[in-house]
Amino acid sequence: MKKHIALVFVYLCLFGCEQTEIPIVPANNGPVISAQIELGNNYAKQIFYNIKDSSIVSENIKTAWDIGLENGPEGYRIKINSSTYSQIIKIENANFENTTSVPTSAVWGWDNAISLFNNTYIGDYRNKNQIFILDRGYNIDGTSRGLKKFRVDTITGDHYIITHANLDNTQVYSAKINKINGASVIRFSFENNSPIEEPLDSEWDLLFTQYTHLFINNNAIPSYLVTGVLINSAVGIEVAIDSVTPFFEINENSISNYTFSNNQNIIGYNWKEYNFESQYYYIKDSISYIIKDSKGRCFKLRFIDFYNSTGEKGAPMFEYQLFN
Repeated sequence: MKKHIALVFVYLCLFGCEQTEIPIVPANNGPVISAQIELGNNYAKQIFYNIKDSSIVSENIKTAWDIGLENGPEGYRIKINSSTYSQIIKIENANFENTTSVPTSAVWGWDNAISLFNNTYIGDYRNKNQIFILDRGYNIDGTSRGLKKFRVDTITGDHYIITHANLDNTQVYSAKINKINGASVIRFSFENNSPIEEPLDSEWDLLFTQYTHLFINNNAIPSYLVTGVLINSAVGIEVAIDSVTPFFEINENSISNYTFSNNQNIIGYNWKEYNFESQYYYIKDSISYIIKDSKGRCFKLRFIDFYNSTGEKGAPMFEYQLFN
């Protein structure tokens, strides 16, 4: 009998004195903010957006530039303007003036939008005698922008010197392009022989734009011009995708469960789907994007429309919320 009493006593000590569970207090998240970015007729604009301040930082017509030069003392890489569906070829050991047509053996290529500079078609051209021919893609109205040839004459810690011209050797220009502080890329216009205004990396998070998407191992359709969002991976923006949890159920307690990526096209274009029968874009509003910035702030975002109030496409509407 004493043994039974002792066992009951021990049981009560172990389990009867267990602490009451502390309830989880719901997070005091920020308000849900809605915004709409209007890219204009035929997706004419590129728009840089600051999600922290809910503001447009900068915008330009997508045909305003041709090539993007890597900034910084060690910068040398070159990207092409994929928003106009540009493509480029490399010609080895060629004379600039004698290059007046596209070689029949030429292989056109595109940059991979997965990163800013790591997957450019031009690659490392240093210490190589290369001429580049750029198909500048399409104007806003769908007409061809024509061809330009160019070469890189000089790269230093603070500037580039390039020569560019039409294939028939008209409009030959040499340009010294100074590297600038605070931006990862210098976007250069052959037409104006000068860079365009560049937003600082610290000012923006998301770029709403058209860009060229590459379909790997698809010889029939190797590339396609899409409309979507690129992230500012240069400042540490990372994104995770959740297509299971309802948007309003995602909170800061979910963050540790996600795998984040800094691929530039991680948000991309696949948040909408085109129905060929109705000829209409439908939003996949079950997809949420969890965005983490360089300071550790997290936002959740989802798209809710692709049309403006007059029914014009190319006006992504989205809502997002800060996790406090």
